[in-house]
Amino acid sequence: MKRGLVMVTGSLVGVGVLALAGCASSMVPKNTRQTDLGITSMIQASLEANDKVKARQVDVETREGTVYLTGVVDTEEARIEAGKIAWRTDGVRGVVNDLTVGERTVGSEIDDVMISAKVKVKLIANSDIKAGDIDVSSSQGVVTLIGRVSSEAIKNEAGRIAAATMGVKGVHNELLVGNMRY
Repeated sequence: MKRGLVMVTGSLVGVGVLALAGCASSMVPKNTRQTDLGITSMIQASLEANDKVKARQVDVETREGTVYLTGVVDTEEARIEAGKIAWRTDGVRGVVNDLTVGERTVGSEIDDVMISAKVKVKLIANSDIKAGDIDVSSSQGVVTLIGRVSSEAIKNEAGRIAAATMGVKGVHNELLVGNMRY
């Protein structure tokens, strides 16, 4: 039974990863996306080197110079320190610290992967939404939507879709509207 559970769990995680992979906004220039990747890498390296934060507990996403921190950390001190690390990184224009303090279990991690995958699939199924422009993450049942969409109506629809997904306890809709200003 245990082996079967591990195989199912691995399969579910794989489905979640496939559903979430490759989310690069078509509304953001390539050089901005490359700068964002560099910022994310610098923050991840700084988190790895920090004694107050367990880097594996923090998911870092950068969009147009704004850093989004999600995940579950052990202490309030770790949550604050992760935010400080992000702010001290060159090129950062803003930080959205959606880290929560609590205990992360394997079950809750699998639930979050499945919630994110379900939301992403629903976004893909909606022909009005360019799902590739939206990154979806979930932490303790709270979904965060990050990216850039073409209209307020699409932003609201994406938020509604996420909120209506089974298992979702809340939604942080961080989607930006309109073309990026060059």
